[in-house]
Amino acid sequence: MIDEIDAQILDLLQADGRMSNAAIAERVGLTTSTVFERIKKMEKRGIIQRYVAIVDPGLLGKSITAFIRLIIGTAPGEDYAACKQDFVAQCLAEPDILECHSVAGEECYLLKVRVANTGELEKLLERIRTYAMVTRSTSSIVMSTFKEEMRIATDGGVA
Repeated sequence: MIDEIDAQILDLLQADGRMSNAAIAERVGLTTSTVFERIKKMEKRGIIQRYVAIVDPGLLGKSITAFIRLIIGTAPGEDYAACKQDFVAQCLAEPDILECHSVAGEECYLLKVRVANTGELEKLLERIRTYAMVTRSTSSIVMSTFKEEMRIATDGGVA
């Protein structure tokens, strides 16, 4: 678990990943070297996994967001675990698939994808359907987005 100071540091970094250790130290009331050490420890523990730039997908030509729900099966005698492993590996290699979740319920997987247009979505769906024994796919195209957040609430209450 993390303490309140680490939570505050995480809140600040999630709001601005380029914030300097000195600026963070000033906000949380610690020395710069102490903040540096706390950040390094959270990186080592895997709490902070990476630093990224959040970009506007529309400005990069990826204006269509869609969610794809999939049901996969296996042919008689085929190993389901191996089929699942192959499916996940192919999803990881596909740049337009932003998220791939194994889910409970009727579907097996939920994918979040971003593509340039519906033609690109159609091509992506065709590729996905060849990954494994996809028995059913259902797609929903996002019309507008009201909230899309990468920040995880820490209850640190700073940012």
